[in-house]
Amino acid sequence: MKAHNICPIITFAVSALGLTSCMFGPDYKRPDTDVPAAFRGAFATDASIADLPWWKVFKNKELQNLLSETYANNHDLRSMIANVEKARQYVTIANAPLFPWANYGANVSKGQNYNSGSIYNSGNMTTNPAAIQAGISWELDLWGKTRRSTEAAVAEYLASEEGQRALMLSLLSQVADGYLSLLQLDEQLSIMKDSVSSYTESYRLFKEQMQGEVGDVLQVSSAEAALSAAKAQIPLLESQIASLENTLSAIAGRVPGKISRSGDLVSIANAVKIPAGIPAQILNRRPDIRQKEQMLRAANARVGVAIANYFPSISLTAAAGTATSDLRNVAYRTRGNGWGITPSVTGPIFQGGTLRASEKAAKADYEAAKNDYEQTVLNALAEVSSTLVSRTKLNEVNIQQDNAVKAYLTSMNAAMDRYKTGLSDYFEVLYAQQNLFPAQVSRSQYRYQYASSLVKLYVALGGGWNMTNQQMMKGK
Repeated sequence: MKAHNICPIITFAVSALGLTSCMFGPDYKRPDTDVPAAFRGAFATDASIADLPWWKVFKNKELQNLLSETYANNHDLRSMIANVEKARQYVTIANAPLFPWANYGANVSKGQNYNSGSIYNSGNMTTNPAAIQAGISWELDLWGKTRRSTEAAVAEYLASEEGQRALMLSLLSQVADGYLSLLQLDEQLSIMKDSVSSYTESYRLFKEQMQGEVGDVLQVSSAEAALSAAKAQIPLLESQIASLENTLSAIAGRVPGKISRSGDLVSIANAVKIPAGIPAQILNRRPDIRQKEQMLRAANARVGVAIANYFPSISLTAAAGTATSDLRNVAYRTRGNGWGITPSVTGPIFQGGTLRASEKAAKADYEAAKNDYEQTVLNALAEVSSTLVSRTKLNEVNIQQDNAVKAYLTSMNAAMDRYKTGLSDYFEVLYAQQNLFPAQVSRSQYRYQYASSLVKLYVALGGGWNMTNQQMMKGK
């Protein structure tokens, strides 16, 4: 009898036994989470910056290239992708018991009064006994244990995909923020070089005046101190730039080296409007929240597995084959054929409290996952609201700092004019310079913080949520 002919027998046996299946354990339901109607710091709107792909938010060409390179070559991301594939394969493994398992076996031996390891009387003849057998075994999932296990495996697989998306957003945040930081350091380096040129001129004039017995030691020493302090900043900034370039190179999966860049902080920060959307949207858009929910779903399914363990396992085993006393006759089946079907039931009686403890542990795991999910939601809402408020306030800070820089520049030009007309000495010019250059550095820092808030907000809202991981990696 061929192995595939056994399947109707199994189906008949299941029907004859009157077995029906069910699933123990609670069906998954998303926890009720209290979310506000609007984010603190923004009006509620259907549109969200998270609806846009990252290349339409960060429109700087060099930054786009760096992000594409990172998604293509980052080793942590490659490792995560491999783990996602592993989780996907575990779904197949968990689901496999739902289907009959087929196997085969064969043996042949040669001997006198001997057959397959047993001594028997064959008239002292030397024979070549052989047997071929095929079988199917099937554990009936009457209590839903396998289906709940599969549900848990699917949830863990989806959680791993969300973990990959979370890593991709984290890489986007690191690379984009690092790129903006490089632009800030470039701007500060330019300010420091300008200040060195200006302080050098001040020091030269004061020194000449002192040599001509017009100036004094206070002016010269003040100019020299300002010049030395400005010079000290240049190698420090250059070191920071090189270190950050090396870090970004490593993230992008390449050897340390220069990072190409262009543009300025203001243009990148204001390249796109930033509607935040509705708070409830982040439940379906932030990968960390979606990951926690899938982990909660898996924990919920394991409760069903733990409950199903109380009940017996029912399985069916069927076998068919042929045997002969001579290998030469196997093909012609001149000896007996055989088949059989065996239902079996195994179940727990006493296991020292293991089953009860397993159920309690599964329920505790669910409660932990539930609280973890709810806390992640609250953290996400707080992160988005804080970023929105910070961006609004940083915009006000930048406006005021621009005014301060303009005022200091006017003051320095006025001091220079007074010096040229003999109404004051050059000490007033030096004083104005010492106010202007730090104000320019502060403005550069505030511009960076404002531009960085765009990155933080896009990531906090689950930017690019409507793209697959492959689409996000591929880019435009």
